[in-house]
Amino acid sequence: VHDPDIMGLCGETKIANKTGSWVSMIQVFEYFISHHLTKAFESVFGGVTCLPGCFCMYRIKTPKGGQNYWVPILANPDVVEHYSENVVDTLHKKNLLLLGEDRYLSTLMLRTFPKRKQVFVPQAVCKTIVPDEFKVLLSQRRRWINSTVHNLMELVLVRDLCGTFCFSMQFVVFIELIGTLVLPAAITFTFYLIIISFVKKPVPVIPLVLLALILGLPAILIVLTAHRWSYVLWMLIYLISLPVWNLILPSYAFWKFDDFSWGDTRKVAGETTKKAGIEYEGEYQEV
Repeated sequence: VHDPDIMGLCGETKIANKTGSWVSMIQVFEYFISHHLTKAFESVFGGVTCLPGCFCMYRIKTPKGGQNYWVPILANPDVVEHYSENVVDTLHKKNLLLLGEDRYLSTLMLRTFPKRKQVFVPQAVCKTIVPDEFKVLLSQRRRWINSTVHNLMELVLVRDLCGTFCFSMQFVVFIELIGTLVLPAAITFTFYLIIISFVKKPVPVIPLVLLALILGLPAILIVLTAHRWSYVLWMLIYLISLPVWNLILPSYAFWKFDDFSWGDTRKVAGETTKKAGIEYEGEYQEV
């Protein structure tokens, strides 16, 4: 926090209703991956790509020099202008502005200040109630996945992002973007390897060993870094639900690329339609 180069930070979000239903149970380890492991990895490069709106802090301004000068960070005119943009007339802009406001703000901050850092603080922990019905989870993840894809498309064009040693944050963003897009193909290939191992003689040992290493790596990370032995059980539940995370949810999200509704994730008093915010899309006039 005392590092003036840090412009934003977040903690870890855990699940409060772990055993609420099978839907909430399959999310426990996924939350650990996305809200702990991934953010800890990105924090090494100083570029956490999404500071969750539920649990983050931004630096409003930072001192510059010894003359009591201040540089606006969150209050920077470029950030405010883009974040309050009132022309939402393309598929890309709608996915940025209407689906994930917290991720888009993180993107704007990194794009405006590529040499400053957004970091993860594992000691800070909050808990949230996650969807316990599959239709609500489907709606939530549609928004999250599509918002992630379009925000990473913005960040991959930023050349001056922070890095560590010879590793560029821009390359990390590129890998995350490709990894998100190929999830359905990856899980399909995984099923192919498993099936072919039963029907083909001799058994393809090397691909199966590599697959076991990839799937078992999170368990090793849990033991060596997080010391959360109970999460090994949650990891097994997560592995059983991999078709949901890597095939059903991303395929549904990509099919619904032009759906900007919030669904049932958040209930807004007085809202008469599920397509909240879309009734007023397009170009607005200044009043």
